[in-house]
Amino acid sequence: MLKKQLIAAILLFLSTVGTAHLSLAQDTKARSNDPIAQLLRQGWKIVQDGGLQRDRGAGQVETFVFGATGFTWKLQDLQNQLRNLRLAYQANPTPELRKTILNHRQEIANTQKLIALAQAAEAISAPPVDDKISCSLSFTYDASAAALTSSQGVTASASASFTGSCGFTGEVYAYSYSTAVVSGGSTTSTLTDGPRSGASVSASAYTSQTGVPTCQSYAYASMTSSNLSPSSYTISATNNSCPAVATNPSPTINGTTYIDAYDCVTTTWTSSVTGGTSPYSYSWTWNGTAVGTASSYSRTTCPGIAYSDTFSTLGLTVTDSGSRTGSTSITVEVVKEGSGGGGCGSNPCQ
Repeated sequence: MLKKQLIAAILLFLSTVGTAHLSLAQDTKARSNDPIAQLLRQGWKIVQDGGLQRDRGAGQVETFVFGATGFTWKLQDLQNQLRNLRLAYQANPTPELRKTILNHRQEIANTQKLIALAQAAEAISAPPVDDKISCSLSFTYDASAAALTSSQGVTASASASFTGSCGFTGEVYAYSYSTAVVSGGSTTSTLTDGPRSGASVSASAYTSQTGVPTCQSYAYASMTSSNLSPSSYTISATNNSCPAVATNPSPTINGTTYIDAYDCVTTTWTSSVTGGTSPYSYSWTWNGTAVGTASSYSRTTCPGIAYSDTFSTLGLTVTDSGSRTGSTSITVEVVKEGSGGGGCGSNPCQ
């Protein structure tokens, strides 16, 4: 019975990862191959009566369900998600969470209807397949959940679409959830799109939440068709990490911006760095010319033959252990008193 139901459900839905394109004119060719074997070759595993899954890595799990038992399994997953949403709403009763719960309940109600439809299809000896030679359909579904890269926090994104001809319709639903700790308490961002049904429909949901652990992001996308023996593709993605984001080093030059050389004088500038990841390397420049690679820079200035007052640029570039860089500079006024002789003694003239 499992194989018979599965063949009826997937003849038009054999697909590559995330996308299916198959015309009804290919029906005869599809029947010449065992669809279960095709799915197993693509990495799917039968996990229960009416349900297959494959692990796509990076926290992504893809699910295909068919028949009453498969949709009952999908219903249980949706109900578990609803319980989590209600817990989040109790802790932080925001309008967006309330709307998410209402939309999620509608998806649950639609799934319950499909269970009844699947039971009716199974009551006959051979589930009907629409005989429409020139029709075609396509659908997509995707989900991702990850840590933010520009700041500490999490993000989640889900999308699904369906396009069919000759009266074929599909239902799409997208849901995303991001939560992290802000100012000592959990803050949650959720968004749902759909469920939406039609011959050409799409849904997408994106959320992000900055903050620190404990954090989590979750995305869920679903595409369901009831034209054949009811079947549904879903994909979910889960992330439980929000590490601190490494930033570029931000250097500061500490020291004078004015030198008055009555006699030869040695001036030292030091550096301080925030951000980035130590250890750091340093590159000092004087008017664009490389002059030092230590964490500090010293320069000796002596009087000239004649009085002069000039402005020079002292620059510093810092590179951290992750090859990230940061730069800064200061303008230094240099006054050289006239000595008449122009000598610099034992110090190099600068």
